[in-house]
Amino acid sequence: MSNDYSPLFLTIDIEITNRCNATCHFCPRDATPHQGIMDVDTFDKALARAVEYRQVVKDVSGLEVTVSLCGLGEPLINRNAISFIRKVKAEGFRCSMSSNGNLLTEDKTREILDAGLDEIYINISDIGEEYEKVYNLPFERSRDNIAKFAELSQGRCKPVIILVDHHDDKAHVKAMEMYWRERGLKDFHSYSVINRGGALFVEHMQFEQYTEMARARQELTEGGLKPLCGAPWGFLFIGYDGNYYLCCSDWRKQASLGSVFDYSFLQVSRQKLAMVMSREPVCKTCNHDPINMLTDELRALDRGEVTEEDVDKLRQTLRDGSVEIDIALGKLLDYGDAHPEGMLPAPDIIPVVATN
Repeated sequence: MSNDYSPLFLTIDIEITNRCNATCHFCPRDATPHQGIMDVDTFDKALARAVEYRQVVKDVSGLEVTVSLCGLGEPLINRNAISFIRKVKAEGFRCSMSSNGNLLTEDKTREILDAGLDEIYINISDIGEEYEKVYNLPFERSRDNIAKFAELSQGRCKPVIILVDHHDDKAHVKAMEMYWRERGLKDFHSYSVINRGGALFVEHMQFEQYTEMARARQELTEGGLKPLCGAPWGFLFIGYDGNYYLCCSDWRKQASLGSVFDYSFLQVSRQKLAMVMSREPVCKTCNHDPINMLTDELRALDRGEVTEEDVDKLRQTLRDGSVEIDIALGKLLDYGDAHPEGMLPAPDIIPVVATN
């Protein structure tokens, strides 16, 4: 990896709600043990913790910290979403938000733009009747809302269309991109279905059953290396309830690290690292976990879908990434140990494993 990039300390996700007005089948909302809407006091404290951590990141790495009003739900369900954007901007952060677009009326668009939102990520992977089957929302309303936002936001806020390839059909993704380009959208991001820390059952992502996992673990731990995922550090996550969670993939909210009212980001860093290194309770089932990623690639090699060169490239990327994360985390831990606020030792916060 290049020296000017690090997966650490990029975005703080503040989940202002994990409720949603859509019912996408590739979104395991029924696996979340509890749902709610973040109140003003909790948001204010979460934002204050983001301000604190921005200074830590500046001292340790100099990287920029941004704030995203994103989580497991539709942020516009929270009636305070606009005022939250204003507060984030008043603290000097770049601010982004995710949405499915259905509540993004023209009036709401104007409010969002006036509040200063920098980017909005709009998840809409189908059109027409297929959209309504998947999202259970009226398509024409979403289409018109998104097109109007693209028109009004020019030069003020960047809308990005998120295309989830839940059909496993690249031609479909391309067709969706062309559809939205014709309606004034210019920026797109597509990705395959994510298993959300194992909350969504995806048949080929049942990693523990595959013999290739032993090889993947051996190759990623060779030389004493510890495989490390960057998601918990690149996308720090505060749930609607004010608790820190391991990362945005913990849809089952299994790994609570304590409340923003009790601890800072810095204080819970060592406990978070312990979870990542042990792969408990979330990483062992998550498709972002390095061992699981290489397991999946090795299986693809056995099926003839990728080459040895592809496997070698991914293996090296994961190893290099783990080294980079380890170095950066070493600096963070040293900073925490020397900082007056300190850092809690891993055993002092016991993971809360949520059950349905």
